[in-house]
Amino acid sequence: MGIFSKLGPKKPYFGLKGGWLTFWITVACATDMTLFGYDQGVFGGVIVTPDFLKVHHLEGDANTKLVGTVTAIYDIGCFVGAVAASFVGEVLGRKKTVLIGTTIMTVGAILQISSYSVGQMIAGRIIAGIGNGLNTATAPVWQTETSQVNWRGKLVVIEMIMNIAGFSLSNWITFGLSYANGPISWRFPLAFQLIFIIILYCTVPWLPESPRWLIAHEYEDEAFQILADLEDKDSNDPFILAQHREIVYTVQYERENAPKWSDLIRGKTGDKGGTCTMRRLILGAGTQFMQQFAGINVTSYYLPTVSAHRE
Repeated sequence: MGIFSKLGPKKPYFGLKGGWLTFWITVACATDMTLFGYDQGVFGGVIVTPDFLKVHHLEGDANTKLVGTVTAIYDIGCFVGAVAASFVGEVLGRKKTVLIGTTIMTVGAILQISSYSVGQMIAGRIIAGIGNGLNTATAPVWQTETSQVNWRGKLVVIEMIMNIAGFSLSNWITFGLSYANGPISWRFPLAFQLIFIIILYCTVPWLPESPRWLIAHEYEDEAFQILADLEDKDSNDPFILAQHREIVYTVQYERENAPKWSDLIRGKTGDKGGTCTMRRLILGAGTQFMQQFAGINVTSYYLPTVSAHRE
């Protein structure tokens, strides 16, 4: 009893505040995006592995379309997860959404690692995609809502850099194991994603929830303290008070003036019109469409296949 009394009460976030607390939030979010990049690249090396093709009976040109289906079905899962994140994240919060997405990804990863049939591999790809969609649609939002204003843009850029780093890492791992024979040549690269999952499980649970989400769901006292901890200031500091008022005002304004989805698509907000929402939506979606249509995913998934055929 005496020992525990000397230790004092347990401090939230292990007593971290300010820059160090932001650092660990960034570690969690960057790990999430690294995992996304890793998953984007790892399967390209898997589908050219002789043992993988033999175990799943995908050898020969007759199974080319089925290999393409197994590969592409992952992106369908990502789409479903990303769309679901807009609802799940608002109901459960950013942290819980990331943890749910990570858990779903774990199930998908285990199914892929232990796969001995095309059906199991497809199921694993879809499930992993759903989890990844939930995570990657939530992590950047969580990062921005828990970051100091002067660091916000830089930290989101770091996440995108880590996405590319994860993609590069997956390619180097599959390249190195291309010289190996047997199941390890494709099961180990798929299993390596569990390293990122473990890091997420070790960091996300003890990190703070988004102050904005807390205020929107009537947890203002908790949000107030988190804002102070993130800035490493006293809760009565004028800057913290101003930040809190600004978020409260924004949340209340959105509630009172939030238009319907149908009105947004038609470019109407209340009695006003001509907001060109649909035009802006098409511009944003069109940019992403053209980025994908340029063939980046085809390259990331099938470059090892093209190289193997050239040899």
